[in-house]
Amino acid sequence: MADHVATSSAPPAALAESRTEWPLLHAGFVLIGVSMTLLGPVLPYFTQRWALTDSQAGLFFSALYFGSFLGTLLTSSLLPRFGFSRVISVGYFCFALGFALLGAGPWYFSTLFVAIYGMGYGLANPSINLRATQLPSKNVAAAVSLLNFSWGIGAVLSPFLVAFFLGSLSLRVMTILLTVFYALLCLAHYARSEGTQSSAAARPRRTFSVWRERLRSSPWISLVLLFFLYVGIEISVGGWVALDEKRMARVPAAVLAAAPAFFYGFLLLGRFLVPFVLKRISQRMLCVGGLAVAAVGIAVVALARTPGVLYAGALLAGFGCAPQYPIYVTWLAGVFQEDSTWLAALFFGSAGFGSSIIPWLVGVIASQTHSLRFGFLLPLASAVAMIPFALRTCPRSSPAHQDAAS
Repeated sequence: MADHVATSSAPPAALAESRTEWPLLHAGFVLIGVSMTLLGPVLPYFTQRWALTDSQAGLFFSALYFGSFLGTLLTSSLLPRFGFSRVISVGYFCFALGFALLGAGPWYFSTLFVAIYGMGYGLANPSINLRATQLPSKNVAAAVSLLNFSWGIGAVLSPFLVAFFLGSLSLRVMTILLTVFYALLCLAHYARSEGTQSSAAARPRRTFSVWRERLRSSPWISLVLLFFLYVGIEISVGGWVALDEKRMARVPAAVLAAAPAFFYGFLLLGRFLVPFVLKRISQRMLCVGGLAVAAVGIAVVALARTPGVLYAGALLAGFGCAPQYPIYVTWLAGVFQEDSTWLAALFFGSAGFGSSIIPWLVGVIASQTHSLRFGFLLPLASAVAMIPFALRTCPRSSPAHQDAAS
């Protein structure tokens, strides 16, 4: 019943607090969804502007998610000390700082600011996801999935916004607006306080032996690999399909790239359906079935020779990816309970590391073989490899969780 948080048992003050906090978390995730998928539709513009190779273009993904990796590593020490609101606030400040000068100067200068807002993601994303598991909710998996549904809304909007600003205004106007919105979110979260953080003297030191003892009896390696591979897959497919489509159709960078919209649109649809599907099938079945669908979709993307086939593969891949991340976050909270706050850096850090390595390797493979279709074979192999890890990681209490959800 760990996945079931009875709203009725929560104090009235906590319920009232959560009613104001949930909209703030969802609004932030919409904006984060726009920001973290921005590179995909912007990459053709950067490639044309600076005459980048696929390997150089892939470094933008590496910078973004290596920054995310570094930010995530800080969460295990920052969250117990400062609380969710303060850490989320710092994350949004990094987003604002990174977007303030994105696109200025030579291409390698822009990668620095991409890394800065990536660090903001590393701080904000695990903090917001873990905060969602602690707020009063009838079913944690459903609540986290709906939160990530808001992320998907931003991801779907991203290619349309990029096409509008590149075609009618400029990328600079868009980045200034994002800077302003993130500054406002930064101030809103900084003004909040959970009021539950312990004093520095009461916080235990997490030595290596403490980490080893807490992880020893759990399938933590499989869960680390799931975070590492999944986010790498999502960023690789969502990020590179726009450039693949532009090369097929031979259209200007300012024209809408529809392939990312198909990918993130069906990822959004899938995350909307996850809470309803979880009432009828187990998390394990949904996770493994989704990975199989994602693998088929990525294979279609890799074989596509026309935009229509590429769209079909992108939507299948997005639909299969939809339940993965919310389920892994739920497993993290379910397996480690209250310890998930200080253990989060390991798992979300592996996600940041995977998302900095795998998309970059896609670009390297594409440069060496002179074809993106060979690059897509890497996320395809990763999706297949994740299936046994998912079967091993799913908590044994998952069926009870499903009964609670029903």
